[in-house]
Amino acid sequence: MEEMNTIMRGWHAINNFPFEDYQLNRSQLMILFFVAPKKEGATVNELAKFIRITPGAVTQLVDSLVEKKLVSREEDRGDRRVSIIKLSVSARKQFNRFRKEYFLNIGEAFSQLSTAEIAHFVALVGKIKIPADRQ
Repeated sequence: MEEMNTIMRGWHAINNFPFEDYQLNRSQLMILFFVAPKKEGATVNELAKFIRITPGAVTQLVDSLVEKKLVSREEDRGDRRVSIIKLSVSARKQFNRFRKEYFLNIGEAFSQLSTAEIAHFVALVGKIKIPADRQ
């Protein structure tokens, strides 16, 4: 477990480069990753469940991203109490570039493994279960 923790810390350390000018934290990046593929956007509750934090904490993170013009907040047409979070046009362009760089860097971490070893790794990771109370 200590070795796995060391690997994970090193992996996270090399991936702290995106949107450098904006000084985003990991939770804000997670929001961008979650919202980016969703043309219809995502609700605060969906984001809270994904990141595993409270909706109030998500709102604070989103407020910061709105200030930086990275996301927009719109009212849900069906329920005015619900906010829909979407990537801004300029952020979408930056995000697409960043996403490519991010996955290239991750790919480098696995460059010493064969295709079979990567498939085995993916299968092993798929067996890891997160306790229900932490999901």
